Amino acid sequence: MRLKRSTSTNLILNLLVGICALILTFPLVWIVMMSLKQQAEIMTWPPTFVFSPTLENFRVLFDVAQAGATSYGTIKVDFLTPITNSVVIAIGSVIVSLLLGVPAGYVLARRDVPFKEDIAFFILGFRFAPALLIVIPLFSIFQTIGLYDTYLGMIWVYQVVTLPMIVWLSRSYIEDIPKDIEEAAAMDGAKPFRVVLHIVLPLLKPGLIGASLLIFLLAWHNFALGLILSSTKAPVTVALLKLLNPGVQFYPVMAAGLVVTMIIPVILIIIGQRHLERGLTFGAVK
Repeated sequence: MRLKRSTSTNLILNLLVGICALILTFPLVWIVMMSLKQQAEIMTWPPTFVFSPTLENFRVLFDVAQAGATSYGTIKVDFLTPITNSVVIAIGSVIVSLLLGVPAGYVLARRDVPFKEDIAFFILGFRFAPALLIVIPLFSIFQTIGLYDTYLGMIWVYQVVTLPMIVWLSRSYIEDIPKDIEEAAAMDGAKPFRVVLHIVLPLLKPGLIGASLLIFLLAWHNFALGLILSSTKAPVTVALLKLLNPGVQFYPVMAAGLVVTMIIPVILIIIGQRHLERGLTFGAVK
């Protein structure tokens, strides 16, 4: 009886997992299908699941097709530029966050700094602050000092999103490393900088790779900061919005843009899956 009950329980659980997976993956499958349809096929009701796929939407997206030579009329997207902008901004944000956040996390984890818990929570507070709280004042400041619509300005403002995450994750990772290792190296004559460079950082490598992937995704998918503080340097999230103009809605081209936008994060997650898993659990259990 127990075996039958266990088998039936497993079947029910597997069925529930399958249903959840189907619900979660259906929007992604639907977006891919939209990117391969014509505008008329998307607007039909009931929806059609059997159709002749076309790559015209991707050609229009990257301006391979000449303006006016498609079924969408005159449209010129040039989607490669916002992709380049997002790559530069996201990678720059990761580099700056690592250079500033890891030393800050090390100090908060290893040094007896006055009010360090208050400082840590103050830094974390920026992660949960509404973007509009800082973006409106920064719009005027950036225009005054010449940082509006620049890579430097975007990378700087993205630290509000990425830096608190790196500080807290690196602090957790460093606390997970036994302090005895550093003390033993110090007793052997190693200076603090050498201890951090040759002992702490190699041990942090899996966690930092996973954290870098996480903050890259945060920077890649950010919308509000890029919408207000950029124009020609706008990221892909803002470029996709431009395809939804009043009265002229290019849903298939926008779906193709979403597919292209998802490719880079998916590739990074597949490549760094092992490090991402290690990074998520690095500081969980001591």
